[in-house]
Amino acid sequence: MHYQGMIPGRPFPVNRPLTEQDRKYHLRQGEQLEGVTPYPDLIVIKLNSTYLEVVDKYYGWRGWAAFMFTVGGVIPLVASLAFIIAAIGKLNAGDSIGFYFGLFFASVFGLVSTVAWFLGRFEWAYYTHYPIRLNRKTQTVHVFRKNGSVLSVPWKELFFTLDHDARFWEIRGHVLGNDGETVKETFALGSINTLMNPDTLKVLRAHWEFFRRYMEEGTEAVAPYVKQALPVDGKRESFHVGYEVLASHFRHGSAIGAVIGMIGSPIIAVSSLGRWVAMRLSKVPQWPSEIEAVNMVDPDDPVRIDARINPPELR
Repeated sequence: MHYQGMIPGRPFPVNRPLTEQDRKYHLRQGEQLEGVTPYPDLIVIKLNSTYLEVVDKYYGWRGWAAFMFTVGGVIPLVASLAFIIAAIGKLNAGDSIGFYFGLFFASVFGLVSTVAWFLGRFEWAYYTHYPIRLNRKTQTVHVFRKNGSVLSVPWKELFFTLDHDARFWEIRGHVLGNDGETVKETFALGSINTLMNPDTLKVLRAHWEFFRRYMEEGTEAVAPYVKQALPVDGKRESFHVGYEVLASHFRHGSAIGAVIGMIGSPIIAVSSLGRWVAMRLSKVPQWPSEIEAVNMVDPDDPVRIDARINPPELR
């Protein structure tokens, strides 16, 4: 999983012109992709005739970084404390050189621990997830930012494209300046990110088609593809749900996928614990009242998909 756009020091590149790559992989509103079946993945929070609300791309992998950065923070911290104790022992024994050596290594490991905790805090110091709401009645996309503010942009004014961080590709939406060329802000749409090859890019286009058809063709065009919804509307997920979300990345129909799932199960279990802690330390996102006011759902709406469609243990 890559964290561009979320982790400190890894922002999306903005205040730049559209590139040839942006144009090459441009995903155009109003154009149906032939031979593509919409693919929602495990992202839907709510779907109705007014809006589609989904989680951000980072949600599905929450816990991995918490686990890694916790290990990267705790082990150096223990080492730092051990060197401090050793340094004090050297000082009491009259070994001033040993004392300063111990103090030096304690400082180095302490710095490593501090950096690890700082880098990892993006998993537990902000929000449980960063929802994106696509309102098909007003044709507006609302994006919940990391700082709690909301970006609202007309659907047809966004420039969607496939882009990547290292070798991992995803759908990105660009907010352009008045010149129609300068990227002013970027967000990732959906949760699919994949290595660059023709087959997996087809999955990304199917993911895009899920969003496009909802906004341009209506709920009936995509509702049958949603088999499960995430139970995170106004609340934190349970440990069971978090485990299932992480485990879903390793569930494949092939024998190789089954083996990978078995090998990865201990890591998934430990990461699920990190995910559970991170979710408890994070705030639950709340849309501002002005956003809720323009996203009112008809009480008689015939299509209202949310976590109630899930098995009882996953609601």
